[in-house]
Amino acid sequence: MVGLSLLARLNRIVKTAKHINMDAPFGGVNVIFFGDYLQYSPVLDKPLYHSHALAQQYNECQIEMQCAQKIISQINCVVELNQQMRTEDARYLELLTRLRDGKSTLEDY
Repeated sequence: MVGLSLLARLNRIVKTAKHINMDAPFGGVNVIFFGDYLQYSPVLDKPLYHSHALAQQYNECQIEMQCAQKIISQINCVVELNQQMRTEDARYLELLTRLRDGKSTLEDY
């Protein structure tokens, strides 16, 4: 999953490269986000849903994270896929669901 710092850097890179609309997220370029919030958090980065305390002074990283959170808050179209297409095997699906939810059993091993 993409973290806040990486999202902010990608935003800055696309704006710089496109020179279209510097005030719009990603310079006005349409971006498709996808993922699963139950997956592992980003490595060496804060997840998109991270909340941070207000501070008197912000460092560059904190400013980037706030920028990324503002971008996420501007998402205006969400498509949620809720039909499982991975397998038709009910037993295997149950195993995958328990694994995803962190509720594996001894029998799963």
